[in-house]
Amino acid sequence: MTPLVFAAALLSALLHALWNAAARSRPEPGLALACVVITAGCLTTPGLLWLGLPPPKALVWLGLGAAFNLVTMRAMMATFRRTPFALGYPLVRGVAPLGVTLIGWAAFGDRVSAPAFAGIVAISTGVLLLAASARRGERVDRVGVGLAVLAGFANALFVVTDAQGVRATGDPLVYGFAVSVVNGITMAALLTLEGPGLRRAYKGNLAFSAVASVMSNGSYLLVLYGFTHGPIGAVSALRELSIFFGVVIAAVWLREPVGWMRWTAALVALGGVAAIRLG
Repeated sequence: MTPLVFAAALLSALLHALWNAAARSRPEPGLALACVVITAGCLTTPGLLWLGLPPPKALVWLGLGAAFNLVTMRAMMATFRRTPFALGYPLVRGVAPLGVTLIGWAAFGDRVSAPAFAGIVAISTGVLLLAASARRGERVDRVGVGLAVLAGFANALFVVTDAQGVRATGDPLVYGFAVSVVNGITMAALLTLEGPGLRRAYKGNLAFSAVASVMSNGSYLLVLYGFTHGPIGAVSALRELSIFFGVVIAAVWLREPVGWMRWTAALVALGGVAAIRLG
């Protein structure tokens, strides 16, 4: 992995953590997150109209990605109805890097070095430790955990199709704009059909979503650049460090208590980052 791809993946993780932390501080984080996805799609629509659609060979990946992303969102919504966010979200993110690596290897022959694979495992382990630290000593809903694992693997499939799509397109901007628009339409449909509706969701979230969606789009385009020039599994794992940037933000900015187990999880993941860089 080149230094530029490594830096792009880490910057993507930082931007992702910043806008997620900002959303978490909103009165209704779920609606705030949905508004960011929809606004991001609105902001990228002019760019998509200007640059044009991805080539036909990439449209299959775009369609598959939209389907896998829909499964991910539905499974995550079901997860959060049964499982606290502090447990469910890290579980989803922890499953994804290993899933991406295994799917990429089995389906497309994407290979990573032994140190990089060890780093991917370490990052996933750190994320799962973070999930364990969130609910120690409390009863865990097994169905909720199963839904989180399903969401994680669906997200892994979404990431792999994204990587193939952007490689088929050859331009992260064109493919990234198309995915952002499709995701925005999907989220708007979900809010309208199964949620409180767009007007209710955007009440108090319009200005916030405008700023956060810029960070969201920037984060996504950076990771697509990484997929174009680096190994999918390693880039995906580095992006999951957004959770650990989130731990630091929670401690410093949100003034939330961060115990020894969370710091241990962060150190395990940082060891994984070092292994990926050396690999």
